[in-house]
Amino acid sequence: MIVVLLLLSIFLLYVTAPRGTLWHEATRLPVLWYQALRSRQPKATLKRINYGPHLRQYYLYCEPKLPSANPPRWIIYFHGGSWRWGKPDYFRVHAHILAGLGYHVILPSYRPCPQHNYSHIAADLKALLRNLDQKHADWSPQATIAGGMSAGGHLSALMALDANLIREALPNARSIAGFFALGAPLDLEQMPKSFAIRDLAGSREDPLFSKANPAAHLPLQPQQRGLIIHGDQDGMVPVAAARAFVQKAKGSSNDIAFHQIERGTHLSIAAWPFQNEQVRQIITNWLSQNPTPPKP
Repeated sequence: MIVVLLLLSIFLLYVTAPRGTLWHEATRLPVLWYQALRSRQPKATLKRINYGPHLRQYYLYCEPKLPSANPPRWIIYFHGGSWRWGKPDYFRVHAHILAGLGYHVILPSYRPCPQHNYSHIAADLKALLRNLDQKHADWSPQATIAGGMSAGGHLSALMALDANLIREALPNARSIAGFFALGAPLDLEQMPKSFAIRDLAGSREDPLFSKANPAAHLPLQPQQRGLIIHGDQDGMVPVAAARAFVQKAKGSSNDIAFHQIERGTHLSIAAWPFQNEQVRQIITNWLSQNPTPPKP
């Protein structure tokens, strides 16, 4: 009886929770997980490569499905999950789509919160970059785009914008070519207080908070491009955080594209490989227009 009542309660929340609320998003999360794990869409064949001794310090690598550009182009696609949940292994459909555009695809894992915070994640990003530089002779930062959904979009923006991160990983390298962020908390100052943000970055007065805030690392570096996609009814990451970031970014760069999706929720944006053709088309068009990088 208790199980029946619980399932009935979940069903009632599913059909009655209004868009733009956490309940609306939470009741649809199992559907997204099912799509990621059980989708009949083609999935990429991936090779696992460790970049550190910790169980979560690894990435999955997928070769391009089309002849690669010269020089080759790369995408580092970070998974979401509030910096604590999720695994790159669930994103084989994403990798197949991105590799189909002619990109080498990297799906990284990293040490999660709450056992770790952004200082550890930043160290993992540096170790990842050093490993790519050592293991892949044709990889270069200027031929690389970072991207991701939610927490993954947040990390992709930091990889692109934090000049110290690249410099400390590869002292002689230039910044990566750009990033795309989907439903991502790009200005932590605009985010409601939560355990997820505090576990990641500490209190707002903590120096780590500024280091973990993509908006604090603006402007874009020369030649960088950015794509921001956000639903206007996102119940997990307020669209105001994306708008504030874009407003700050556009003050110094015109190479930021912002798409606010009407009636878009957090999880409808996250479902871009499965059912959101509008968002998928925006991403693929933007990546297809990515200029040919200079040869390293």
